[in-house]
Amino acid sequence: MRRQKTVLIGEVFKEYLKETGLDQGVLRMDVFEAWDSVVGEKFKEYTLDKYFKNGRLICRISSSSAKTQLFMNRIVITQRVNEILGAEVVKTFILK
Repeated sequence: MRRQKTVLIGEVFKEYLKETGLDQGVLRMDVFEAWDSVVGEKFKEYTLDKYFKNGRLICRISSSSAKTQLFMNRIVITQRVNEILGAEVVKTFILK
């Protein structure tokens, strides 16, 4: 059986991820990597847990002073994470 239309491997892979439900896991990992690159090594070390679902990024921070600094910059951090991802993926950013 021959295909009538040529398909790029990247499109086939994206379709496979979507059909198997793995696309949300890949998106979650992309969000976590973007978080790590935006906040830098200093705040990355203070981040105990990260959780992402339905546009909400929830991070548990071990230091109260780090949490305060991140809270004051939460809008900028959210914008930069979305810039890295190329879309408005993170809608709400919560610190615990």
